[in-house]
Parts: sequence; structure tokens; C-alpha cells
Amino acid sequence: MKLRLVASYVLLVAVALALFTIPVALSSSAILRSTLEQTAQREAKLFAPLVLRNDAAAAQAVTDRTRDFQNATGSQVRIFRASDAITDDQVRQALDGADPAPVWGEHPLLDAGAVSVVLPVRDQGRTVAVVQIVSPAAEVNSQIAQIWEFRLLVGLAVLIAASGVAVVIASTLARPLRHLDAVARRIGEGDYSVRAETKGPPEIATLARTLNDSARQTNALLTSQRSFVADASHQLRTPLAAIRLTLDNVRDTTDDPDVSRRIATVDAEIHRMSRMVEGLLALARAESTAAPQSIDLAAIIDQRVSTWSAALAETGVELVVDLERPCWITATPGALEQVLDNVLSNALAAAPAASKITLRARRTGELVISDQGPGMTAEQRSRAFDRFWRAGPPGTGTGLGLAIVKQLVEHDGGQVELRDASGRGLAVHVVLRPASASKR
Repeated sequence: MKLRLVASYVLLVAVALALFTIPVALSSSAILRSTLEQTAQREAKLFAPLVLRNDAAAAQAVTDRTRDFQNATGSQVRIFRASDAITDDQVRQALDGADPAPVWGEHPLLDAGAVSVVLPVRDQGRTVAVVQIVSPAAEVNSQIAQIWEFRLLVGLAVLIAASGVAVVIASTLARPLRHLDAVARRIGEGDYSVRAETKGPPEIATLARTLNDSARQTNALLTSQRSFVADASHQLRTPLAAIRLTLDNVRDTTDDPDVSRRIATVDAEIHRMSRMVEGLLALARAESTAAPQSIDLAAIIDQRVSTWSAALAETGVELVVDLERPCWITATPGALEQVLDNVLSNALAAAPAASKITLRARRTGELVISDQGPGMTAEQRSRAFDRFWRAGPPGTGTGLGLAIVKQLVEHDGGQVELRDASGRGLAVHVVLRPASASKR
């Protein structure tokens, strides 16, 4: 934008200069040319009365005046009569009764730039002779060149000054826009607490107020939504715990196998609902606006592998870890732990006994967790990140694990994708933002 403002301002100044400079220069050039033409025409008129006389005194006067004028101005004077052989088109036109306009250009009499002026000499309405004066135009052409050169230099100086002024003006206008852009970028990254300064031109101030109002309203809506989810999930814990306790008491007091079977079914559903409530709480935390920080992914992976080692050993699944150390990435504190827990939980649930789960992390921010389970179809992978969607039969899982992973990863500016693992199974590909060296 700044470049466009400068270019527009300079272009307007250039057009104004052209509209002012070119006509003035053309007018000055025309005046200089006209002055030389008039001088020659005035001198030619002085020869006309002498040409009409045929006495010796007139002839001598013509000779003397021709010599004096030529010595004073460097011009050439020629007198043609109707009986002379004429090769000059301008002179021929004058003898034919016309009044030719002055001719500018190279002339053979001077072998240089000149202006040729002819004056028909008439006697009783008939052209009897023609006076031609060829004046050198070097001085006039030099003056015209100086006029154009001066105008061009002045115009160039004005354009340079206008460019400097344009840069200052454009910087003044662009500075608040750059600030608005930075604020909008931070809002886009999830920081709804940032506000733009409502200063500067009225249009920019209005835009800043609109942006602030949008951020404030968005923050209020998100806060209300998160609070509702967190409060509702938290409040559900108590009745769920009471229901499970009541079922346990009923189970202890009954010997009916059918009742025990139904109690087990209800208990399984309550257990699944409890996990769903925990998932909703985790999802509410995943939508928080905490600022990302530089974190060593390898250290986080070591910690989670240690935590999951018992569950892996119990199921007979081997975890193969391939890390580049250190592996600095940018993420919200606590987010990577939830990502790893959810993905490893899904992989462990899908992996058959005596199979392998591979976990690979690179300094580029790439994190891949693959299993050797049944995998997913392309349609299933396209829906796997939808909330409450499950690939298994009804009653298995909550359908929130991968939704939480996607929310956490994208909150920190990363990407997550499901692919077929090499050979068999499912691979979760996560791309995180590498941390800059200055922030490690």
C-alpha cells in the first residue's frame, strides 16, 4: 500500500508538472522562433522599396545594406526577379503570388540550421521580385535547448522532493494500518484481549473501533460457550458419581442375574458418559487462549512414554520411539500432553496384541504416530475429527479424542491429518510450528 500511495502521489505531481512545464516551454520556444522570423521579415521589407527602383543609387544601397546585415547577423540576403532561374521551392511559390511561411531546418546557404524568410515584392498587384533572408538559428536553438533543460531539471528536482514528501505521507498513513494488521493477526491467532489504537484519520479510527468491538464480542461469545461447557461438564460429575454409587449398592443387594446384567449395562453407559464429560472438559481447556511457548517435544514425549509404559506392557504392544533431540516447537503449555495421550489411547485401543506402535518426531515439527490396527477407510478418515463421531460400534469411545487433538494442534498454528500407515494400520500426522532459535 505504501508503494502505491507514493507512486500515486508522484504520478499526480508529474502530471501537474507536465501540464505546466510543457506548454510554457513550447510557448517560450515559439516566441524565440517568432522573434527571429519577425527580424528577418522586417529587414526584408526594408529591401522592397530599393528593389523596385532601377537606378544605380538603389543598387548600391541594396549592396551596402546586404553587406551590413550579413556582417551584423551572419544572415544571407538574396534577391530574385521573375526572369531568374529558380530552384528554391519557397522562392518559386512567392514568385507565383503566394505568401510562403518561414521554413526552418538545414539550408545550403549556411550549411547549418537556419530559418528562411521570403518577401514577395509587388508592383501594381504583380509580383516582380522576391527578397529571401536566411538567418542562422543556432543561437535560438541553443536558447530553446536551455529552456527545455532548465524545465526538465526543475521538474526532476520537484519530483525528487515530491517523492520524499510522498514517502513521509505514505508512512504516516500506513503506520496505523500496519498496527491494525498486527492486531487483526493476533486476534486471528486467538488473542482476543488485544485492542487497536483508535487514533489517526477518522476512517482508520472507525475501522479500529469496529475491529475492537468484533474482538470484544467474539471473546464474550467464546468465553460464554467455554464457561457453559466447563460448568455443565463439571456439574454432571456429581450426579454421575451418585448414580454409580447407587448402582453399586443395588448390585450388592441383588442376586438376580438378569438385574445384575442390566446394572452392568447401565454402569458401562455411565462410565462412557463420565469419559465424555471428561472429554468435554478437555475440549473446553483446548479452546483456551493461552499463549504458545517454545517447548522441547522430545522431553514431552519421554514423559508421556514413561506414563504409558505400564498400559503398553499390560496389552503386549511395543512402542518404538524415533526422536531427533532436541526438538523445539511452539505450542501451548499442556497441549502436547493431551495430544499424545489421546492419540496413544486411540492407537492402543486399535492395536492388536504383540503389534507395534511407532512414534516419530523431527526438528521440523513433524510428529507421526502409527499403529498396526485395522485402520480407517477414506470416508472414515474424513469424518474422524468431527465431535462425537466414532468409527467403532455404538457404545465404544466418546468421539472427542481426535476432535480435541485437532483443536489443540490448530490452536497453536499446526495441522493434523490421518493417513494409511505403511503396510497396515492408521498414521496420525501432526505438523507443529518449529520454535525460532531466539525463543528457545
